[in-house]
Amino acid sequence: MFLALFYFYLFFQRVSTALKSGGSMFDPFHIAKGRLYIHAIILFRKRIVPLAEIRQIDIDYIRGRRMNGDRYHLYFTRKDGKSFTFHFGKSKRNEELVKNLANVAKKYHIKIHHY
Repeated sequence: MFLALFYFYLFFQRVSTALKSGGSMFDPFHIAKGRLYIHAIILFRKRIVPLAEIRQIDIDYIRGRRMNGDRYHLYFTRKDGKSFTFHFGKSKRNEELVKNLANVAKKYHIKIHHY
């Protein structure tokens, strides 16, 4: 019963964030109105981050081992020194989102590091 409620809570968080952002629920994140909306399913922090508060983004591509699938790992450093991270699977749509994130980050003078 506890697991069912926990998964329902995570699903509800993802749907509510997707509705606020105007993006697709199946995307890991969406950028709109100068904010980064994080749709990733397991994230225990605020899911809406103003882009003006982000100092640096580290993008790490992790190859899957033993048929686990490839993943992107995003590590954000805020201007106040705090950081947060999340990861999501690799697909053509997610590759476009990461490229779009890099282009938008240039507008807000955010440092981007690809590994």
